[in-house]
Amino acid sequence: MSEKWRFPRAESLPTYAFVAMDAVKKRVSSSGVDLIDLGLGNPDRPTPSPIVQRLHEAADVGNNHRYHPGRGLLALRQGICSWYQRRYGTAFDPEREAIVTMGAKEGISHLCLAILERGDVAVVPDPCYPIHQGAPLIAGASAVGYAVREGLAPAQAVSDAIARAARDGGRAKLVIANYPHNPTGQVISQQALGELVRMVRDSGAMLLHDAAYADLDFERRHAPSIFDCGLPAEEVKQFAVEVFSMSKSYNMAGWRIAFMVGNERMVAALAHLKTYMDYGTFMPIQHAAAWALDNGDGLVDEIRALYQTRASALVAGLSAAGWGQVPEPSGTMFVWAKLPDKLAALSAVEAATRLVEEAHVALAPGTGFGPEGEGYLRFALIEDPPRIDEACGRLRRFLSA
Repeated sequence: MSEKWRFPRAESLPTYAFVAMDAVKKRVSSSGVDLIDLGLGNPDRPTPSPIVQRLHEAADVGNNHRYHPGRGLLALRQGICSWYQRRYGTAFDPEREAIVTMGAKEGISHLCLAILERGDVAVVPDPCYPIHQGAPLIAGASAVGYAVREGLAPAQAVSDAIARAARDGGRAKLVIANYPHNPTGQVISQQALGELVRMVRDSGAMLLHDAAYADLDFERRHAPSIFDCGLPAEEVKQFAVEVFSMSKSYNMAGWRIAFMVGNERMVAALAHLKTYMDYGTFMPIQHAAAWALDNGDGLVDEIRALYQTRASALVAGLSAAGWGQVPEPSGTMFVWAKLPDKLAALSAVEAATRLVEEAHVALAPGTGFGPEGEGYLRFALIEDPPRIDEACGRLRRFLSA
């Protein structure tokens, strides 16, 4: 009987980037071949043992097994604010300007549900991490893309998208930005980020910056924050929030723990919606996350060096394989590569499918991240150099066949 009803929100969403290739990978793997999967950015190393130890200690405390509704454990929110103060010299009120979320995806999607509605316009990166486009769509808003590519100033790209939305009769209510950028690996300078923030401020829109890869900026210790971009932080707080995930910096992807700071009203809207949606993240996870923020800078340095080493190995391997020119990423845990000449006539999905079937190397097709991703594939840096060398050897044999 359900066939007679429409499911408009689910039906409006494109196929999720990482689901598109699952059937192909499953089919090839089931034949017994050794598939090297560089598709999903799922950290391969375990969470550092000191963080796991804090989880164990907190899990032994019975009171930590209870519901914990609200904005998150006070100790974690205080740790979040100390982390921002130490890094960026920016102060936040842990009671009003910080909230704990179940990963960045949950925080972004529920914020959009809280502040957007049908008829609203969100300006989002293209290509993008899929939730940056999906969250506004889930909320009933429309998403207008702005191109993210080398040589195009971010502020200009966003300004052009806002103008395009206006020509179509809409007004941008929310701009989503993401630096260092997934999937392209681009980073942004403090000056360029300041120009972007000023442009959004002058447009009258709100700003959501996804800083999930803030620790994986290979050009500096950590990427700039919108609250340390040359504008007074109190001014930026009037219209913007920033989200950070523990997933990549601390190898805590499966823990589902992140946080958002900034505009008091936006944070309050998210907090209010979450009172209906969940009872908060398991408290031992929050205790462990608080310890990591206070004590884990050295652990993060090791993780960043690991991804930079893998990126260099992969780019060198692709060059030796005859792939063509592939720029080394400036950050994140990904390499964004144009299709090689042998596959240039195919779509990104077709090219990714052939590589799974014939080279036994799985990658993410660029179109899973938006229309601007056509003609590209994304490599996730989730294998060590020996396995990377094996993948590049397979690609060399495929390309030379």
